[in-house]
Amino acid sequence: MIADRNTLGDAASPYLRQHRDNPVWWHEWSRETLEHARSTGKPLFVSVGYATCHWCHVMASEAFSDQACADALNRSFVCIKVDREERPDIDQFLMQFLVATRGHGGWPLNAFLTPDGRPFLALTYIPVDGRASMPGFVGIIDRVLSFYADRGPELPTFDLWEASPPRETDDPTPVPGASEPFVHRLDNLVRRGDHDHGGFGMDAKFPPHSTLLYLLFGTRTYQHQGAARFLRHTLDTIARRGLHDHLQGGFFRYCVDRAWTVPHFEKMLYDQALLLWVYAVAARLFDDARYGAVARGVVRALDDTFLLPDGVYRSAHDADTNHVEGDTYLWTEDELRDIAGVDAERLFVLAPGGTVDGRHHLVRNQSDADPDRERAVLERLLEVRRRRPQPATDDKVVTAWNALTGVALVEAGRMLQDPSLLARARDLYQALRARNHAGDGWARSSLGTMRSPGRFLEDTAAVLLLETYLAEDAATEEDHRRMCRQIAETRRELDTFRDERGWVGARTSDFDPLPAESFDSPTPSPVALVEMGLQRAALLAGEVIPAPALQPELAGDFGNLAAALAVGEWMWVDQPHRPDWGSLGPFTLHLRRSPESWCFRGVCRPGSPPPHVL
Repeated sequence: MIADRNTLGDAASPYLRQHRDNPVWWHEWSRETLEHARSTGKPLFVSVGYATCHWCHVMASEAFSDQACADALNRSFVCIKVDREERPDIDQFLMQFLVATRGHGGWPLNAFLTPDGRPFLALTYIPVDGRASMPGFVGIIDRVLSFYADRGPELPTFDLWEASPPRETDDPTPVPGASEPFVHRLDNLVRRGDHDHGGFGMDAKFPPHSTLLYLLFGTRTYQHQGAARFLRHTLDTIARRGLHDHLQGGFFRYCVDRAWTVPHFEKMLYDQALLLWVYAVAARLFDDARYGAVARGVVRALDDTFLLPDGVYRSAHDADTNHVEGDTYLWTEDELRDIAGVDAERLFVLAPGGTVDGRHHLVRNQSDADPDRERAVLERLLEVRRRRPQPATDDKVVTAWNALTGVALVEAGRMLQDPSLLARARDLYQALRARNHAGDGWARSSLGTMRSPGRFLEDTAAVLLLETYLAEDAATEEDHRRMCRQIAETRRELDTFRDERGWVGARTSDFDPLPAESFDSPTPSPVALVEMGLQRAALLAGEVIPAPALQPELAGDFGNLAAALAVGEWMWVDQPHRPDWGSLGPFTLHLRRSPESWCFRGVCRPGSPPPHVL
């Protein structure tokens, strides 16, 4: 290998390409790079991030562009850049080490490892110059080298199989007809929620996608009024405040404050997918057109800003424009008043002094403005915003996130009674298959014609889930049989991710297998996706497989949805024809078989379910 230069110019990851001009001699993680480290005896410096990460950009422009920092790294380390979205296995390993040793995590994740891959120090952002008690970048390198010279041979191995907590709960085995453990988790979620501002936690707020789906399920299945009230408060707050892009539609990644006022301005495909799913189901469940409008706004954002020419979706939009976070999305008060006139204060919260460096990020007021006039104002603002410089995009196509987008389009098509969305989900599946599937399985991601190496459980599991949705909605018997054959193939691919210890997260040639992640954050965990996909696939095939164990609320809500499906807490409807989703409610599984019957909470009856049950 060429060791004495930066080799990221030909990388398939946009994030890695962002660092191709750094004076650091960056390399991709590969067997060749690792063998070079072992042969030279140099420790590894591994920096993990992603293309739309603000603080990753900061380090790229500071320490990694500083010649003195680069010289210190190049002289003593083999330097590796990792895109966490392309290599979630490496990110998982180093993040677990960071949390175990520092008590917190984040990106960029910068780790120092022995030549044979044992981590011994991990940090997040590192400034060039020292601050308070923390030395600057070169000072840290000097301390690391001194420590490694003294302790290198005796440094312990970090074993993630031993470090990962066991998946144990106080009620691990759900049984048919027993609703108590599911209701208990609903009670706990309502108790733990922020009833002032919605969501969970008292600091930064992330949209809790899987938890919102579980609350929707509990509201529909158990008529849990506490869950319904808290859920609607959360959905209303998210839709009205700063997480929501009120002009384009869609959502930012998270808000930095408890009241959902100021977002971190990056936009991720998985947030659009999962919140489309949530708001579409909420529109149907609560018969609320406002939620339907939010869902359709997400579809518009997908069409306008995420869709690539071959029918798949890019990964993300950057938080920064011209190195200023949120610059595209912020407004001065004069700009708002010039464009919106008297409607500016009626439509938006105009805090004295602004919300971000003297400018305003748009948060909606409760408004009684004429809807047509309101839409006209929003469109004028959007047109002005489109003429501004725009954030960079990460055009990497991640299999799991596209598959979740397909599921969300199916759900939105059903709940909003829009067949065009179902057709788009089918087209997305075919485009994704053409782009990211090869003979040995699903690639994690692709950029143009380049597919990333390795195979990951999350991607195969998400594809299986999408295939089960498409099988339910197949237009003809032949289409249904064809999709069922595809499901069988994907189940066989999933089996390659299982060993005697359980599910493994990846199959790669340059990294040891790790236990598959079992916690939802921010997407459903790979294990939960497997459990949901396998339960649906088994039921569609007329099989019965064991129910998955129940998990703690917040951490395992998507897996708990799979457990509820397995023991009949969803509705199962047997009909020999394509389903009419206008007559079926959310959290229903359609099984194409005769005679017609329906089952709910352990009781089966002939015929179709009556309207009051739906």
